[in-house]
Amino acid sequence: MIFKKGLVSVILPCYNVEQYLTRAIESVLNQSYSNFELLVIIDGSPDNSKLIAEEYAKKDDRIKVYEKPNGGLSDARNYGLSRAEGEFVYFMDSDDWIETDLLMDNVKVLENEGLDFVVFGYIQDDEDATGKVTHSTVVVPKDRSYHKDNKDLKIDNTLLGLLGYAWNKVYRRQFLETFSLRFDKGISLVEDILFNAQVYTHSSQLRTVDKAYYHYLNRQTITLVKTFHQSSFELVKMKIQALDKFLISWNVESPDLVLSQSLMVGIRYCFNNLFAYKNQLTFLQKESLVRQILKDDKTVYLIKFYIPRSFKDRIFKFLISIRFSLGICLIMKISK
Repeated sequence: MIFKKGLVSVILPCYNVEQYLTRAIESVLNQSYSNFELLVIIDGSPDNSKLIAEEYAKKDDRIKVYEKPNGGLSDARNYGLSRAEGEFVYFMDSDDWIETDLLMDNVKVLENEGLDFVVFGYIQDDEDATGKVTHSTVVVPKDRSYHKDNKDLKIDNTLLGLLGYAWNKVYRRQFLETFSLRFDKGISLVEDILFNAQVYTHSSQLRTVDKAYYHYLNRQTITLVKTFHQSSFELVKMKIQALDKFLISWNVESPDLVLSQSLMVGIRYCFNNLFAYKNQLTFLQKESLVRQILKDDKTVYLIKFYIPRSFKDRIFKFLISIRFSLGICLIMKISK
């Protein structure tokens, strides 16, 4: 297995993002750190993504273009990882872009401190239906190192959110290979947190950097909650189970409190998803699915630990606690 010292393998899966791909590739080429390879994985994309990537590859031999049958984001990332040659690996999404010093700054941290991975902040760019960015939100963690043996990891809501993503981390590839860490093929929505929960479980140190290097595009036109996912709550429970294992391995204080925050985010996603525009279920069918969520053992146990952050949160906690599925459905129907 090849590990080229100092080389960063940037893995960029592509599916139907031709209008954003040029910006993504340019942001990699504009890095102040030049020792990288860019692996563009065309995941059965029916648009012109392959042609765009190949034009760039003709001009820069650091770019390698691979085409494979569509297998989803996790499969494309794994495909890229199996072909990477770098000492480090970075996953990014093809509709997003990165700041100039992402690779330079984070490789320095990894090399200077001998880390398995590093976590940094991001900027969420909200795009309206016309493609215009109307608002940007910066999310950054504290500049800290946490050690498993010290039992000093305290997880607030900001850090909990940052721990989930794959695109706000640079990983040491030898570490991923040693523990055979891969993304779960066929899993969507929670694939990043399932992968990272394994990363945290196997690592003894967690390093966060208080800078935002990644621009995450929140695209109104493809918001996931507008598409119904029948298994969404099962995915939430998979996420909770993976988080629980990580929290136990790190002896995190008040794990049920952390899990309850994650659960509520997941449940609210499920409620929004259930009342999505493309959902053809009847009101009674939706109410039945909400009732199943409220009766689930995970929900019944963890809702007790949830600390509401707003009046709306308090209402939802109360309705979930008394398992008032009809009330929740009426609120969701009115809010839509």
